[in-house]
Amino acid sequence: MKKTTLILILALVICAFAGCSHEHVPGPSATCNEDQICLECEEVLVPATGHREGDPATCSAPQTCVFCGLELAPMLEHTPGAEATCTEPQTCTSCGTELAPVIGHSINSENACDTCGLQIVPADQKYIKPGRNGALSDTTTDLIAETESGHYNNNIDAYYAGAVLVCGDYGLEYFLPSADGNAAWANTVNSFAEKYPELNVTALLIPKSCTFNSPEGYTDPYERTEAHISATYGMLNEGIKTADCLGIMTEHSEEYMFYRTDHHWTSLGAYYASVAYCNANAIVPYALDTYETVIKTDFVGTLYNYAGGPSALKSNPDYTVGHYPHTGYSMICGNTGAWYNASAINYNYKTYAGMFISGDNPLTVITTANKNGRTLMIFKESYGNAFVPYMIDYYEQIVVVDIRESSKSVEALIEQYGVTDALIINNVQAAISLQPQLHSKAMS
Repeated sequence: MKKTTLILILALVICAFAGCSHEHVPGPSATCNEDQICLECEEVLVPATGHREGDPATCSAPQTCVFCGLELAPMLEHTPGAEATCTEPQTCTSCGTELAPVIGHSINSENACDTCGLQIVPADQKYIKPGRNGALSDTTTDLIAETESGHYNNNIDAYYAGAVLVCGDYGLEYFLPSADGNAAWANTVNSFAEKYPELNVTALLIPKSCTFNSPEGYTDPYERTEAHISATYGMLNEGIKTADCLGIMTEHSEEYMFYRTDHHWTSLGAYYASVAYCNANAIVPYALDTYETVIKTDFVGTLYNYAGGPSALKSNPDYTVGHYPHTGYSMICGNTGAWYNASAINYNYKTYAGMFISGDNPLTVITTANKNGRTLMIFKESYGNAFVPYMIDYYEQIVVVDIRESSKSVEALIEQYGVTDALIINNVQAAISLQPQLHSKAMS
């Protein structure tokens, strides 16, 4: 027998004793810890791969193997930022996680915070309030009280000056809303309520001055406005509350609810809207004559400028009334990282923009002396400015978001301030023109 034949026979015998054929039978694929072996002879076919490190560990997540998920390095400790204050929580400087909640103001008998020293209501305000509703301030001008009639006198044929309809001693933004309503605005309110089902959501649409004060020769916008608001409210999901601002204002249609020379409503119009809001939310509103007031005269506003300065408006200036909240509070305005202290009623200003909540800011946070655990988030344009001060009497905290400005995401604000209630408040014209901004802000 040849030598090569003997070698072949010997190889076959060895293989037979090893229990394997010439083709291996692979077992399960190799893993981080286990080899792949032949199921017959147990020969290693593919060695264990070993763990592959994922992203380094942080204070919000450990380091893990990208293949098997095994924890390779534990989660790091948070890096605490500045200690929590009356208005800001303590957060981790690395990941932003809240480590300690906002402390809140501790208001003493002098209306100051014992913790930070902030004067909740500036001390000198208590000495300049001129009295109850209707009292005059530092002026000798005879004024028609805001709750009386006779504020709007149309003794000429109305005419357009730019976009302003000049009607004797007052001007208007004449506006006829669709009787079919505003589906886009309603859909935004619905989407917000669906995203945050735990919140108590209220919708409030405000009529414009032309609803009550349009001159002869022009279609009366009242019925169209009424149909518009009703149709829009009818599109809202069940569970969303609606405030009948138009209904209450109609009962006071002869009163001084809108400026003559400016495109905003007055604080009286805003008061009636606050009553509508309270009615929708089972809150007992304060009576109008219980508020301390300040009145500033000789205000000539935006409509005068938009119309090119007609003398009839200049010679019939407006006056601005501020109704002071009954409840002590502190207020900060601005945005993340840049805040300043402010007041809900700024008695040194006669203008709408100056008197109420320091005008338009991306974010305004008000902390009150109430201890009812309720925080209201308000989505507004400038019409909301005169409305906000009335809410101070009913909530522990108020977070005001201007839908036209950039600020921290709404989702983050709701979590940070523990929001329980939300109000979307717009005048009917702004609800149409600013609906994209409202949707972008509310869903951020």
